[in-house]
Amino acid sequence: MSLALSLTVSTFILTALAATYPKEVLWSNITFGPDGPWRAVKTNIGGKDISLFPGTNWETWLIEDDYCGDGTCYASEAGTHNRNHSGSGANLKLDSDYDYFQLGMNLGGGNSMRYVDDIDINGLTVTNTSLTLIKSPASKIKYPGTTAPFFAGCLSVGSKGGTNADLWPAVDGAPKVKANMPPGFLWDQGYTPSNSFGLHIGSVEPDLAGSLWFGGYDRNRVVGDPITNGGDFKDPVTILQDIGIEVLKGKSPFDFNGTKAGLLMEGNSSMPITFKVMIDGCSPYLTLPKSTCDNIASHLPVTFDKMLGLYLWNTSSEKYKEIVPSATALSFSFTSSGNSNPIKIRVPFMHLNLTLTAPLVDTPTQYFPCHVNEKGKYVLGRAFLQDAFLGGNWDLGVNRWWIAQAPGPNIPTASNVLQIATTDETIRKSDTSWEDSWKGVWKEVNTTSDDSTSSNDNEGGLSTGAKAGIGAGVGVVSCLLILGAVYFWKRRQESQSQGQNEAQINDQSNGHPLSQYYGPPKIQELQNHSVASSWHSPSPSQPTSELTGSRPVPPELTGSRPIPPELTGSGPTPSELHTPERVHEMA
Repeated sequence: MSLALSLTVSTFILTALAATYPKEVLWSNITFGPDGPWRAVKTNIGGKDISLFPGTNWETWLIEDDYCGDGTCYASEAGTHNRNHSGSGANLKLDSDYDYFQLGMNLGGGNSMRYVDDIDINGLTVTNTSLTLIKSPASKIKYPGTTAPFFAGCLSVGSKGGTNADLWPAVDGAPKVKANMPPGFLWDQGYTPSNSFGLHIGSVEPDLAGSLWFGGYDRNRVVGDPITNGGDFKDPVTILQDIGIEVLKGKSPFDFNGTKAGLLMEGNSSMPITFKVMIDGCSPYLTLPKSTCDNIASHLPVTFDKMLGLYLWNTSSEKYKEIVPSATALSFSFTSSGNSNPIKIRVPFMHLNLTLTAPLVDTPTQYFPCHVNEKGKYVLGRAFLQDAFLGGNWDLGVNRWWIAQAPGPNIPTASNVLQIATTDETIRKSDTSWEDSWKGVWKEVNTTSDDSTSSNDNEGGLSTGAKAGIGAGVGVVSCLLILGAVYFWKRRQESQSQGQNEAQINDQSNGHPLSQYYGPPKIQELQNHSVASSWHSPSPSQPTSELTGSRPVPPELTGSRPIPPELTGSGPTPSELHTPERVHEMA
């Protein structure tokens, strides 16, 4: 009896431990938005599949069916919510802050309403989720000279010190309505080890799948030292010290070499010494002061579009063709109370060559996502989050969140998922360097055939006769080299078998001889996941499909490249996560 009891208890403990590990949020295989396109995560609300951009605090934002009127609209592609089918808002009287939806944009017309409903996230149901619904067709995004409709909502990844929000009822004396946030609810119900998250939205071009985990993070998505902050990431607490343009490898396509710093405040004496920005996954652009955007744009082949407050690339410019695929980046230098030495997060110009489509423009147009409006809030949105990891631990005793350099497309196929414990105040970066994650993707700037710049510097004051003598000497040496090549070719033919073996070895080690002329590699969707924890259990997840994009790319920047064998992978079919029936009130 004692042995049987011991085995039963052991089985119970192991089962409980096996249920508490990071939970993955799956990504849609469709991209969205007339200014990206952008990746989004998959949810199911009221029996409808709805794709959402991840990366907001507190409530999750949804576009209501009423927003499209009697038919469909741009938001229909991502999915709209039907409040007549599920959920409740009748007992809520607290108004929502409509402006909080997209902090980097001016929002006009209409309003929004508080609501609660259940959200299914990869087989787990978050009950009574805190929502805000946008239902009036009059609600628009206001650009300086035009307006545009909303096209997708935004998923909450939690907030400081909270698992839920107690919303005031419409009737005095009635009990408050408990509205949950996904990471807090999953932790409270025992699904995850902490009220936390780890997010990297990835990119469409080059192709890199997104990554979102509740209760942990994929270590492969952190390739730089983290910047630690308190509060919420949508609060103005992140100190941006400077912005620069960096040439990381090869010849510079700019009129300078190395780094051009000081672009944040140059020419604007009215800017504060401590310049704070907000991080917002709901906002698309780099919303910055006009002087800052102009400083950056002065080094780029772009023109300012007053109607949109954005900068359009001159795609016929040779500089455009050099800058975008090259090893160059826009660098953001951050400090915080925890680190006085600046930490950089770099966004390659390859990720700043985005596409405008209808309804913003009539024909697809490449643009640089520095945005100018009169709102007075400075926000780093999805254009920045393509290259920034965002994570946080919302436990009351910690209340910390982090941003760090995210990798390029060359990362391991299998995720390296680490738990975030309730007491964790920092995260661990990958052993892979950021530069390595971009190898084979960047293209070096072409040099002229005679390399005139370096030749002029090296020749100095050589006379015409000296140059002629050098030319004659080169001719003689060339003839000798040709004769030598013929001799060794004949010798090689005599030992053909050995030569074939050597050729095979060289081919395996060097790859395709024209590989440097191919376009960026296409990295497949992550298929295998390994979770690092004290009990060493693998993390189950739903199978995912490859992420694709529909972004038009100028012909001169396209190409195809075979997927290296070492970047592919396969794994066992994950099992579905089932929601346990137990639900309990929070203390």
